Amino acid sequence: MAVLTSCAFTGHRPSHFSFQYDESAPGCIRLKAVLEKQILRLHHRGVTDFYTGCALGVDLWAGEAVLSLKQQNPDLQLHCIIPFEGQERRWKAADQDRYSNLLKRSCEVLVLSPRYFSGCYHARNRYLVDHADVLLGVYDYKKQESSGTGYTVHYALSHNKPVLLIHPETLVVYARAPVSPSGA
Repeated sequence: MAVLTSCAFTGHRPSHFSFQYDESAPGCIRLKAVLEKQILRLHHRGVTDFYTGCALGVDLWAGEAVLSLKQQNPDLQLHCIIPFEGQERRWKAADQDRYSNLLKRSCEVLVLSPRYFSGCYHARNRYLVDHADVLLGVYDYKKQESSGTGYTVHYALSHNKPVLLIHPETLVVYARAPVSPSGA
């Protein structure tokens, strides 16, 4: 089994979930708990570096989970990979504060572009996958959605990265293995 030391996150914005932006909803609370449990499991396998794109939803929740777990696991490192300067400018003030706090507490903040451009989110997602040994996402693989999360999952698989997925409704965790070039 390959040694894993780094993990990137992917997942939808809150509007894609049944609970929307209500983080006090039981579904959101359970999802965050499963996400945190998977981060801890990865840490027990040797993962210490976690990469987030810092978007609203799964990216922020995962980043916050890493920082929470860091209190008992000081070797955990959070890397914030920002697609463009000011991605948070149109967010609500409370979300901007949360984002700012996440950046301040991370070990690295890397802004990939000084401004928005078409494809900047895909560039960010490729960077995340390229710097990780494993991808942890919240995604329904069977739906094959055309989304940034779907793009990231498929990019990881096409680059022979193992992918762990949490189903957004059932919260079942399952692995998707990279497909060999022969399709075997």
